[in-house]
Amino acid sequence: MWEEVEGFKHLLFLEGYGFSSNIYALRRSSIALIDVGNDYTAFFEFKEEVGEISEIDQIFLTHSHNDHTLGLLELFRAYKDFDNVEIFVHELMKDAIEKRAKTFGKKVKVVGVRGGENINFGGEEAIILKTPGHTIDSLSLYLKEKQALFSGDAVVMNPVIDESLGGRLIDYVISLRHLRKVEISAIFPGHGYYALKGAKDILDKAYLKAISFLDPDKPLKDVAKKALALGMVEEAEYALEKQLEFEFDEEALFGLASIKADKGELEVVKGLLKNYDTFETYHIIGVAAMKAGKFDEAANYLKKALEIKEDKSIKLLLATALYEDGKVEEAMKIEEFKSILSKIK
Repeated sequence: MWEEVEGFKHLLFLEGYGFSSNIYALRRSSIALIDVGNDYTAFFEFKEEVGEISEIDQIFLTHSHNDHTLGLLELFRAYKDFDNVEIFVHELMKDAIEKRAKTFGKKVKVVGVRGGENINFGGEEAIILKTPGHTIDSLSLYLKEKQALFSGDAVVMNPVIDESLGGRLIDYVISLRHLRKVEISAIFPGHGYYALKGAKDILDKAYLKAISFLDPDKPLKDVAKKALALGMVEEAEYALEKQLEFEFDEEALFGLASIKADKGELEVVKGLLKNYDTFETYHIIGVAAMKAGKFDEAANYLKKALEIKEDKSIKLLLATALYEDGKVEEAMKIEEFKSILSKIK
């Protein structure tokens, strides 16, 4: 049974069951559908609860899986008044949809998209978002005014990656990384019930769960190491932050401080390591100060590190800090630095 979404005027929802996705309908003077499911009964009560089939003038498909798309075949096959429809699909699906429409003599306009396009959909200003990972052709639809995300299978708590259709876990994680930076108030997924509140928490949990799949059944600090090895610094940082929220771990603390230092977040790093008086502590804070452009402060911390342990790399960092701070003469007293400069010259 189709139901109206509370607080979202013009939006109706049909929950999928079995091997069929949710279907959403934006109803104004015409009707726009987001996904079409895989259930031939989905449109039996359409006239009574939504509108005439002939009023459907736009369709957006989140990806090519049958549970989201085969309802289109039913519309082509069983409904003579389903025609002259604009269908937005990933460009990889475009030819297949056009051939299917031609088979049934339907005059449809199939628009191949890649993500990033601004469109008018169902009377709403919308952005098509590129959200691969579940499949290579996964897209999401974002309604600007309502801050509503129609996510297909891009936001779930246990990521399903279809490698046969180009799905990749790394892409899935990165898609969630990008979605977390979008102002989203409501999420309308491809399966299960929609969420009108707590969108940020849902995205955060989905993101963390996806990150954890990089190294399953391991502590988050180990997942962070795997993420770093893959060049996924944001994910490593997030995993370490969550590790420390759940349970204090000194290795995780220093790992997080190192990432923050490389970003030049000096005050954050100093706060994280305020209870430690070690060589590593002063090295990390020194790097943070260097990245922040505070070379005098960097030199002071690097000198503290050298008081604890002699280290060539720290000497070079110290000399660089002094040099950048205009203390050239003092920098040149460090033989390792002087030697390197002489070779360059």
